[in-house]
Amino acid sequence: YNAEIKTVRRDDRGVERCTVSFIGMPNSREYKVTDVKMLRPPHPAQCQPGTRCQAIFPDDGLWYDCVITEQTEKGYKINFTEYGQKSEVRFDQIRLSASSSAKVAEKKRTIKEVATPAGYKIPESLVIQKTDTEEVIETKKRKIQAIKKQQRGDKKDEDATKQQSSWLKFHYNKASTRSKCGFLSGKPKESMFKVPDSLDGRVGFMNSGQEMTRFSEARKFSYQYV
Repeated sequence: YNAEIKTVRRDDRGVERCTVSFIGMPNSREYKVTDVKMLRPPHPAQCQPGTRCQAIFPDDGLWYDCVITEQTEKGYKINFTEYGQKSEVRFDQIRLSASSSAKVAEKKRTIKEVATPAGYKIPESLVIQKTDTEEVIETKKRKIQAIKKQQRGDKKDEDATKQQSSWLKFHYNKASTRSKCGFLSGKPKESMFKVPDSLDGRVGFMNSGQEMTRFSEARKFSYQYV
């Protein structure tokens, strides 16, 4: 279900929990933060006016087809195609359909990008020009900030995936060495002072200058009754 996070706290065991309020429903519930999946908003460049997508309907919290009519400071103004109702939603309350994503991806290939000094990539159309008015400059800055935020999130996800794959590789390599004896292998290494199990076994030290242990010859003992 789609919901909004209201409060976040840490319980007695140190586990972070959050209280969420379900969209379109009066009830709320508490979950572990790890059990809550955050909605990732699409790139602002993919959500131009006229773009067909899906948005969360505020009355029931479900996804419905809509058309973006305008970009706002907090999100988008949309028009639900099925009901003809207009609404305003936040950036993370819309998602692109498969057909829209394919069209946007095809269009994105033709958009020229410019790298910033910090390493971010922004569309060439968002580069601030000397002829831009203050209103246009503020609009471009908001869009640039949204793009940078999206790219930072993508970078964190990529780093987390690399770290996870690195740990899995280490785990598998460790598991492959468990058949060997020694450190971190799962099997104890036999001591050089271990007593032989057989009667013919001998104990000695390499390069000690001493000969191997000598055992007396085994003889059968018999009792004699007087």
